[in-house]
Amino acid sequence: MVSVTLGICALIEERGVIRLIKEGFKEGVNEVILVTPNKKLAKTVQMTFNTSPSINIILEGKREGKSAAINKILRRARGDIIVMASADVRIKKGSIKKLVKKMIDEGDNVGAVDSHVMLLDSGKKFFNKVVNFTWMLHNLTMMQLNNNGRLGHVAGDLYALRKGIVDRIPAKVINDDAYIATIIKLKGYDVLHEAGAICYILGPQNPYDYIVQRSRVLYGHFQIYKILKRYPTTFQFTAFKRPLFAMNIFKRAIKHFGAAGILYILIALLLEFLAILYASLCVIKRSSPLRWKLAMSTKGMFT
Repeated sequence: MVSVTLGICALIEERGVIRLIKEGFKEGVNEVILVTPNKKLAKTVQMTFNTSPSINIILEGKREGKSAAINKILRRARGDIIVMASADVRIKKGSIKKLVKKMIDEGDNVGAVDSHVMLLDSGKKFFNKVVNFTWMLHNLTMMQLNNNGRLGHVAGDLYALRKGIVDRIPAKVINDDAYIATIIKLKGYDVLHEAGAICYILGPQNPYDYIVQRSRVLYGHFQIYKILKRYPTTFQFTAFKRPLFAMNIFKRAIKHFGAAGILYILIALLLEFLAILYASLCVIKRSSPLRWKLAMSTKGMFT
């Protein structure tokens, strides 16, 4: 019988954490490991679940960065499969089961299974549509690379990994998810995408938060290349190596959005340039902040 650990790293997302834990137990999770520096959040979880022995809360003395929190989960997890979930996601019913089933059904050579990330607010406002366009590029890239057997990336919002392949990650790593997927590939294991395992996130609601979020991700990708000499298989870096592949993905996204998609991509390119500029400055200055600014507009409904 395969056992499953649900690992959650949280700062302020009280409602999101409680919802995740409830959903995890409904889907057969055997234990939950929560890592947080927030005493109030930890106490709320204890009171909500009556200090359940299946919930292991690790209270950090201070915010140490997500990689340090992930290492605590990797060290404590007893499950054969570890499902990592961000505290600011909403999981579609059955998604955890689908990640676990995919890993079991596809065999021991599967090291990680990625979920399909969708936006909760994909079309309400103009800026939501800009963010949704960039996420569509990401998802189309993940699905096509998965079909081609070339996927080497997972989104940190929700994914499963086989215990024992990655025991720890460097504390300075910003993009823990991309690092883990790259290590798994380098060790000869497969990374798969499960389109039926869906999680919903709240995208950035304004340009400032978009730049904050993207600069962190881009800095993390540059960092992974420096450490492992590999870029994650995301749309941006795939475009450099396989421009025709990226062009086909781009055409499919434009087809979905119509002529308005051109405007969305122009705005997204401008914001991406600013994010790259900020991330590049951090690289040049050799400054590696482990505690990046929070994109607060992505947290609202989860706190």
